[in-house]
Amino acid sequence: MIQVSIDKKVREWEEAGLLDEVTGQRLVEYEHKKLAVGDKREHKPPILVIIGSILLALSLFSFVAANWQAIPDLVKVAILLVFMVGMYVTAERLQVKATRYVTLFRLLGVAFFVATMIVIFSTYNLSSQIPFLFWLFLAVAVMHKLIFKHPIFTFLAALAAFLAITNSFQGIGITLIAFGLIVTWVWFHYGDNELDRIFAWFGFYGLLITIGQYADYEGRFWPLWALAALHVLFLVYRERAQWNYLYLFVAAVLSIGYLINATEGWLSQRTPSVIEATILSVVLVAVYLLHRRPDLMWVSLLAVIPFSLFEDSGILLAILLEAVALAYLVYQDHNRKPIVLAFIYFLLVQMTIYFIYVWDKLDISLFFLIGALIVFALSLALWWRSRSRTTRGDAQT
Repeated sequence: MIQVSIDKKVREWEEAGLLDEVTGQRLVEYEHKKLAVGDKREHKPPILVIIGSILLALSLFSFVAANWQAIPDLVKVAILLVFMVGMYVTAERLQVKATRYVTLFRLLGVAFFVATMIVIFSTYNLSSQIPFLFWLFLAVAVMHKLIFKHPIFTFLAALAAFLAITNSFQGIGITLIAFGLIVTWVWFHYGDNELDRIFAWFGFYGLLITIGQYADYEGRFWPLWALAALHVLFLVYRERAQWNYLYLFVAAVLSIGYLINATEGWLSQRTPSVIEATILSVVLVAVYLLHRRPDLMWVSLLAVIPFSLFEDSGILLAILLEAVALAYLVYQDHNRKPIVLAFIYFLLVQMTIYFIYVWDKLDISLFFLIGALIVFALSLALWWRSRSRTTRGDAQT
């Protein structure tokens, strides 16, 4: 009533010449702001009501927790479902009044969904189907990300994907593999930011590794074959140039894994096949030749890894990775390109070599001091080379 009457009165006063238009507009804005503040205060719940609601919720949770074992299984599931629906309903009602709490209640809804699934799996003795629980968790997290567009669900989906993949290594059915591939593809294709696609990309790689476990592949080369298989996805989305760097980083992390696995003996089930190593090397080189992009050159360098795995001690592989890490770092720095991935890769190589080869032989501070001196020496050499070119007058802009 105040809002309507003040508009009408100000209009009358302006028509009568008692107010100018600017003053009248200021009066209307002032009354509207005062009305909004008053409505906000009227709808603010008293502090005692808030405290009472918290105590009531705590009492209900305490009662349920104390009598959980005595509650029938179906009632347990029903209670969790009621809480889950309640979280989502509360989130929807808060979208207008308190938007900052909406995501929190949606996260609680996901938590109650997972709790419901855990109760169902434990009640009906489905412990052998635990991987399915994690893949279901991933599907729900991806659905929340696509619907609600909040970055917290990206990290929730990444956690679910990690748990799903790591819990699927002991055996996974073809149906579950297909379900996982569909979910990760939806995440990859419909994700609205780069972080979603990065996590989905690693999810694809993890699924390909589990396929190797499912197929009882006993050779040393399956992770590299999985990397080559990822190239199919890279071809489909080749217009996204930023994927070159991600593809490279997957290759770098993979090579670190090879360095660890080769020295620990994980991949020494049988002697590598020369024919298989040759074919795989050709495929990895073809990745670079197909695109002719400089950043994919480092992926093609992995073509020599299959042959370095014939030496079981891992020394040859360590030397190779050290050379690639230094070359990549120097190349990026010399060409004024981003060195973040190259630096991370270099550190991973150094840490892996230290823990495998020199843990009991050399102090870690001395080890990293030697590495730093090598990097500084290379930087000095590059600087001197650039300075010499400038002195001769053949520097390029």
